[in-house]
Amino acid sequence: MIRRTLAVPALVLLLAGCGLSSLVPFRRFTVPSESMQPTIMASAVIMVRTTDEYAPRRGDVIVFDAPAYWHDGRSGLSHVSRVIGVPGAEVECCDASGRLLVDGAPLEEPYLAESPASRLRFQIRVPQGRIWVMSDNRDVALDSRSHRGGGGDGTIAVSDVIGVVDLS
Repeated sequence: MIRRTLAVPALVLLLAGCGLSSLVPFRRFTVPSESMQPTIMASAVIMVRTTDEYAPRRGDVIVFDAPAYWHDGRSGLSHVSRVIGVPGAEVECCDASGRLLVDGAPLEEPYLAESPASRLRFQIRVPQGRIWVMSDNRDVALDSRSHRGGGGDGTIAVSDVIGVVDLS
């Protein structure tokens, strides 16, 4: 009985150690900052459902490898943020009520602590294969809005998504 109980965790560790982490459907991450508050608090440990084939959906909270241009050429730094613009969508800030517009329609964002949805004005059509992300604590977050001058105009590649955060 003890042998079977130890076999499963040992197999998971072995697979993860052999570079086969994609076979393990969940990963743990610690949120390093207050950028996702009030949805996720700083230092919280979150479970991420990993995916090799992410299909972007507006509103998903994701963990992704930030593009190198977000970090002065350093790659492999993971971030947590919310998908706002999927491929082909037009995202704009903001209407007269301070709400984001996605494809011309106001976006309801009950997870935000305060209005407006952004103090930075922008308008972008999200290229195919890329997504526009914004964190929930918009006044402190360094998300797509902060990286407009880089190679992807602030967007990230869908292929850079590690997984979707389990908020339940």
